[in-house]
Amino acid sequence: MLYVDGMNGLISHNETVQWLYTLIGSKFRLVVKTALKLLLVFVEYTEANASLLIEAVSAVDTKRGCKPWSNAMEILDEKDGVDTELLVYAMTLINKTLAGLPDQDSYYDVVDCLEEQGIEAMAHRHLNRKGTDLDLVEQFNIYEMALRHEDGDDETQPPPAGRKDRRRASVGGPPERRGLERRRSRRHSLQNGKGHTSAPASPSNHGHGPNFPTFNGSRIENINERHHGHGTPYPGRSHCVASAPSTPQSRFAPSSPPSPSDVKTDRSTLGGLLTSSYRQHQESLAAERDRRRLEREERLQKIERDERSRFK
Repeated sequence: MLYVDGMNGLISHNETVQWLYTLIGSKFRLVVKTALKLLLVFVEYTEANASLLIEAVSAVDTKRGCKPWSNAMEILDEKDGVDTELLVYAMTLINKTLAGLPDQDSYYDVVDCLEEQGIEAMAHRHLNRKGTDLDLVEQFNIYEMALRHEDGDDETQPPPAGRKDRRRASVGGPPERRGLERRRSRRHSLQNGKGHTSAPASPSNHGHGPNFPTFNGSRIENINERHHGHGTPYPGRSHCVASAPSTPQSRFAPSSPPSPSDVKTDRSTLGGLLTSSYRQHQESLAAERDRRRLEREERLQKIERDERSRFK
């Protein structure tokens, strides 16, 4: 797979791709990890390989009488979340595959199948657990951002690791009518029918990064996204925010407007404070990410040693 001839041979032989997908359902961790990494290499090679992987997944799971992507969903359904590396690989494979699909029907066929198998509840469970791996949080955020963007949420930016534009409509018709004929996700339809509910991980804007858990396990929400997306960050204040005047008013007497120099000074001071706070936050996240990665590697090395000793 590392050479052009080998990759071309794999592309032309879908049975091998089916075999690799079958291996991620193995009970041996090293086999699952290797198969996931090989499938990631396959999907990242070219966008056309995403459709070939979908074909292989459908063939394998249809023979087994299961829903497509059931092997990957079994990995994500891990209750204790100990083996976070496999969780990250599985979610990354799903996101990479979805990013390579060109049209709405192929995208929503996969997404709706994942939603039927409970990926939203799985995301809730992992994100609400204390000490969730930051890479896993990022992958769930990418999935959420891509789904909301594809559903036509104008306030949601496309994920940095996904497609930059929406997929072409699968139905025919003039471009000006495709917005009305767009297919929506199963979750979007259910929420519109039953009232809006919040998604498991509120995706943030590109400039601020995803909602990472803090050191005590709670998540750092993006206040701007929460306000402009699905509800205000502070319950009960929506009416106050909506009815607030657009210009500040004094309680006692009208005041003269601030001079341009004062406004410029205030903005520069505020910008410096925000930049410093953001930098400190990013440094703290990087240190926490390194610490958790070391802990994860030590834990996984112990698991691998146990597996090897079992077969000696």
